Amino acid sequence: IIDKTISYQSVENSIISLSLSKLTGIKLFDVFESEKLAKGKKSFAITFTFLDKEKTLTDIEVDSMMKRIINILEKEINAEIRRNA
Repeated sequence: IIDKTISYQSVENSIISLSLSKLTGIKLFDVFESEKLAKGKKSFAITFTFLDKEKTLTDIEVDSMMKRIINILEKEINAEIRRNA
């Protein structure tokens, strides 16, 4: 959940700045705006694609990259991350 004034491009640029070599795709698939979130807020749903051409990635490797993504979004754009399990 982020401030309504923040663009998707800002979110994507923050993620790209991490230079995660195994992150091969970032795709916005939904934007949700509602008073249920909070006034002046919106939510982006984003999918990430990770690939290692040499081997299968482990859960630990993917989790580590996702933690880096979450950390930068929380710090740079004050995002509140809602995880979908």
